[in-house]
Order: sequence, then structure tokens, then C-alpha cells
Amino acid sequence: MNSPKSFRLVQVADIHLGAGREFHLDNWRKVLGWIERERPDVVVANGDLIMGDPDDETDYAFAREAFARLGEIGVPCRYLPGNHDVGDNIVSGNMEKRVSDARCARFVSYFGEERWSFEAAGWGFAGINSQWLGSNGHPAEAAQWQWLGQTLAGFAGKPVALFLHKPLFLDHPSEPDYVDDPSVRQSVIDSASRARLLELCKAHGVRLISCGHKHQTRSFALDGIYHIWAPSTACVNGSPTSRHWGAREVGFIDFQFRPDGFEHRIVGADFLFRHESYMRKAGAAAGQ
Repeated sequence: MNSPKSFRLVQVADIHLGAGREFHLDNWRKVLGWIERERPDVVVANGDLIMGDPDDETDYAFAREAFARLGEIGVPCRYLPGNHDVGDNIVSGNMEKRVSDARCARFVSYFGEERWSFEAAGWGFAGINSQWLGSNGHPAEAAQWQWLGQTLAGFAGKPVALFLHKPLFLDHPSEPDYVDDPSVRQSVIDSASRARLLELCKAHGVRLISCGHKHQTRSFALDGIYHIWAPSTACVNGSPTSRHWGAREVGFIDFQFRPDGFEHRIVGADFLFRHESYMRKAGAAAGQ
């Protein structure tokens, strides 16, 4: 049982659930069983809830039903969209389908929110829609920046944990945009958005930035902020010989927050199936 002065948060990312394609559903069922036994205070679903196409209503309905089990067992969940849920970033994305008002409205209609904030155990918690970052001036991005600034200021000096789908950078905040390599460029948010976000984070006591997207696990501290990449519950991406910035593993993150800090551990490598997405894609390309 959690102490009144502690708060247990489980972050799941890149679940990739699709109707009629159950090759990731086995792991999600295992994660649900773990959550039912452990009873955390909240689950954060950090993007890419659906399989791949942000306009597939069937996958949306399937994912919504799969997440309904959390409500049935009485564990609240906070949702954030990823590129496969609402489309890729306008400036830095690579997918053909890009973020739009209609796609974000669909996400909200199924999951109830695209950004959120709350306080617990002496911490402020905020989640944002990373897909709006770098939108070339879209009103929804401006509204989110205003909301985030007000939200962080409202935490009034508490340490803050920030959640979003995409990492801020791969090697260092000073790195340029990867304009000549779209597959790498879409891995992170654009450099202008990164600089603006980090400035806000440093001004308002953000201690933790936790993301997903890369299907890799990584954790490091830089300039007083801990950066954590959550693994995917679904699969690992890329062949073993391709370039990676973190560990190729499946799993999820179990956080424990207290007024004086936080702890985290990666859970699931010992009981989830370590699906290799490149094998499935190679088979599909070969017509198998």
C-alpha cells in the first residue's frame, strides 16, 4: 500500500493496439494483470495507443475497449497522444499524415483529453500533446504553450514531472534539426520547440521529463533535469544492427514520487514478449 506522502505512477507507452491484429495485445493483457495486482495510484498512457493509422476508427474503438479494463479495476488513467494517434509533427514529422484539429478531436472523443495536470505527493504533474510542437503557428499550439506556462507557474515552486510522447533530443539540446534524414528528424521535437520547452522547464522547476516513442529505454540527467525514455509495451523497433540511442527492450516504468524526490524502475522485461517489429515488417514485405 502506498504511503499518503508518496504517489505511485505507472507509465505505459507505445502500446500499439489494433483490431484484428493481436500481436501486441498479449503484452497489454500481461501489463493489465500486473497493474491489477500492484494497484498504482495512476497510469499514464504516453502515446501511440493505436496500431498505426491515426484515421482508423476501428483501431480507436479497439484500443479504447482495451484500456477500459483500467476503469473496471478502479485505477485511473491519464492519456496523451502520439504520432500514430493524431498524426506526425508538421515541422519535424515524417509520416504522411500530420497532426490536425480533427485528429486531435477524435483522440479526445475516445480518451477524454490531450493534455492534463494535477498535483500529488508534493509534486506537480503535467502532460502535453507533443504532436502540436512545431506546427508553423497553428492556434492549437499557441493555446497549449499558454496553458503550459500557466500550469507550470501554478505549481508554485513544487518539483514538476512533465510527460510527452516524443523525446526532446537524441544527443544534446544543442543538436540541429536533422533536415536531411526524415527518419531521424521525426525521432524528436524540432530545435525551436525544444529550446522554448527547456526554457520553461528550467524556469519552473521541472525535475523530470518522461517520454516514449523510440521503443527504447534510456535515462540520464542534464542541467538539473532527469530525462527518461520509456520502453514500449508492444515491441522493439529496428533490427539489432541498426543505430539505437537506448536499450532495445520492452516494458514500462514504475515511478514512486515523494516530496523529496522520486524513484523509478523498468518493469516487464522478464515477463513480456520481446516482439521484434522488423521481423513482422520483413514478413509482410515478402508477402508472408
